[in-house]
Amino acid sequence: FFFLMIRRPPRSTLDRSSAASDVYKRQVSTQSTWDFISKRKGMLGIYARSMLRLAPRFLGYSAANFSVKRFTLTHEWIDYDEHSKLGKMGITDFAQGHLGDIVHIELPKLNSNVAQGKVIGGLESVKAVSDIMAPATGKILKINDSLKEDPSVMNKSPEADGWIAEMAVEKASDIANLLDEAAYKKHCEEHKDDHQSTSITFIYKTSY
Repeated sequence: FFFLMIRRPPRSTLDRSSAASDVYKRQVSTQSTWDFISKRKGMLGIYARSMLRLAPRFLGYSAANFSVKRFTLTHEWIDYDEHSKLGKMGITDFAQGHLGDIVHIELPKLNSNVAQGKVIGGLESVKAVSDIMAPATGKILKINDSLKEDPSVMNKSPEADGWIAEMAVEKASDIANLLDEAAYKKHCEEHKDDHQSTSITFIYKTSY
């Protein structure tokens, strides 16, 4: 009789084989988990996009009814909400840069009716004075009183914290006739070296 001798592998070999098997299992498990998450993320993305498209209908207005920012040739801006028909206005960063440090502001009169392109207030800086023009026809509902105490905010944040007034816009067509951001940037580029452009209603001070 012949006996078949089967040699048992060393324990270290068995341990390595078992460890490799465990690593492989973990890799497969991890990959399966990521595949699951990726699929769910894709489904959540589709769901989120669908909800964003449907939300305006539930809220009672169309997706187009968001605020739009427009600019005048005399360097005022207005952030207009098509739904509420309200617009917050001020002077642009380009304007404050040309004016220099602003030291005084004459705000529009509260509850006054204003006409597009007409003077509604004024600014004084260390080197110039300038009129503030109405970007649209309507009624002044709010004014930024804090500018009286600290007009320098108009230099620091002319198109945010340095807003001048909020108004009810009478005609949406007034907004449509203003410049969008691209057109305004082009306008500024054309006049960046012209400190006394006729499109800017600045009256420069003279030193004696």
